[in-house]
Amino acid sequence: MTTIVYGITASTEMFIRSEYNTDNNIFACTNGGESYKGTPAKSLEELSKLEKKQTLQVVICSEFVFDILQSLNKIGITTNQCSFFNHMSGKLIPCIQMQFDIDTKSTLYAFYDLSYNLPCFDVTTFIVLAEIERKKQNKKNIQFVIIPSHSDDTPGLNVYHDNVDAKWRIEKVIKPMFNCLASCIGIDQPISQSSLVYYKSLNPSIYPNNYFQNPRQAAGDFKLLKSYAEQNIKLSNLAPPQQAYTIVNDFIRHNVGKKKLITITLREYWANSEHRNSNTTAWLDFALSLDLNEYFPLIIRDTYKVSEPLEEKYQSLTTYPLAAVDLSIRLALYHEAYINMGVDSGPLYPISYLEGARSIIFRWCSNDIPNLSDRTNNMHGFEVGKNHYFNDNEFQINAWMDDSFENIQTQFSLLENKINKAAI
Repeated sequence: MTTIVYGITASTEMFIRSEYNTDNNIFACTNGGESYKGTPAKSLEELSKLEKKQTLQVVICSEFVFDILQSLNKIGITTNQCSFFNHMSGKLIPCIQMQFDIDTKSTLYAFYDLSYNLPCFDVTTFIVLAEIERKKQNKKNIQFVIIPSHSDDTPGLNVYHDNVDAKWRIEKVIKPMFNCLASCIGIDQPISQSSLVYYKSLNPSIYPNNYFQNPRQAAGDFKLLKSYAEQNIKLSNLAPPQQAYTIVNDFIRHNVGKKKLITITLREYWANSEHRNSNTTAWLDFALSLDLNEYFPLIIRDTYKVSEPLEEKYQSLTTYPLAAVDLSIRLALYHEAYINMGVDSGPLYPISYLEGARSIIFRWCSNDIPNLSDRTNNMHGFEVGKNHYFNDNEFQINAWMDDSFENIQTQFSLLENKINKAAI
């Protein structure tokens, strides 16, 4: 069979030396005028005049595959006849395998409006609810859209976070969380609310389903979330990208081995530090108290403390800075760990939506702190002393007590006994 080698590039030489070369080649480039080692390359116009084009195979040795395929299709050479020589892998890939198709009719557009929602881990609830809506509407994909708080003639506002921090959180929390949903095909971030005119013109399926009429709604509707939980609708649909699992499993293979991986996430944040931060000494003492022949404690520092070394007493403990700055790595690590532990904080919230993940999250009540108040518990449907209704499984524990050394040890022993009993 005759092969058209399309493109005179450095990849062409590599293809010629490869196992895929049958030495029955016609060289080609779009406008002609080039040659490969003295053999003139035919132009696209000359290719169009060849007879029995349906018997040809084409190897594209150029990165402009999309344009080349379109041009070849116009002269009667189909995509099925074409392959791309990937010089990075040294493999010949059929172009038909490289295709993907996105149809607005099969896509749910989910709008996360920063006028009414914070750039924080609250987005997790929004993602979970949007995924359920996608399934209900039998859509294939979700296109997330981050709507800014400003319009063309009105400045926006960043609440709780300054402009620099808000931008950081959008890039490091909001967008990575969207990408931890397999059905996510893209993320838009228009520069103004006026862009909504464009999205309306698409007449798409949307979430929230009345967003165009009423954008003034919180993305995390816990009443709706609880109703889904009561209907036994699956909530645990988060799944970090496969590349994140590959990196995490490499770390586990080289460092943890067959030991039981225990992650300890520390909250060391400046906001509400007295009431909400981890009892760092208790947690690190607990890590040292574990049988290191059986367990591998792994410390995940607060993102803003990630570069600070632990006190000398604890420097034998392993930290994993990558998980503190890369959300997909963090969630993949939580998913693969034996048990995840820490105090109630944003980064630990997504664990509830990782199927099969295990956790002990300490939470306490304080009407001095809005996030820990009776009002917040009632609004979210939390029952003091009970595990959260949105937890994926019985091994996701909410410990309503302070994180003293004794409490940490007790709760760990209780969960491990529960795991061991279930395995019998």
